[in-house]
Amino acid sequence: METEKQTKDWIADSLLELLNHKSYHDITIGQVAANAHIGRRTFYRYFKTKDDIVTYISSKLMDRFADTILKNHATDLKGVAKSYFEFWENHIDVLLLLKKAHLLYFIEDNLPALIEQVAVQTKHASGADLAALSSEQLELYQYMFYFRLAGFWKLTTVWCSETPRKTPEVMSELMQKIVYEEI
Repeated sequence: METEKQTKDWIADSLLELLNHKSYHDITIGQVAANAHIGRRTFYRYFKTKDDIVTYISSKLMDRFADTILKNHATDLKGVAKSYFEFWENHIDVLLLLKKAHLLYFIEDNLPALIEQVAVQTKHASGADLAALSSEQLELYQYMFYFRLAGFWKLTTVWCSETPRKTPEVMSELMQKIVYEEI
């Protein structure tokens, strides 16, 4: 199992390295495999397409985001927002590379499921919590979830391009002011 993860990581790293020099659409599976020092057959044992690699990278990033939340013992909005921007600050090279390659949609399109993955890993949400809600409350919760998630994501794409970027501490305070309308 560890060998499988290691090989997948080599392939993911290979694609990211190639993205520094080439357009995503110009990169071939053969180039990714060669750069990862594996054969094409080995590549296809783990991934079917380049898109699958980017999906894997996105999921792996969310695992690291969950680790950051757990490391920081973040439980409230301010703590989670600080952890969120701290996480992205630590992975800014990947975020900017995906943005430059016009691949952020892999994260954006899957963001609800990716954040659910984080919520489960960090025990910030459970099916039991949602099961206790009435259908009207559940509908409101879902709309609120998507609204906040979209705001966080859009703010992330703006923040990552700022020079200089605000610190995670400043961003967490800003997020708190925005959510609680303290402006």
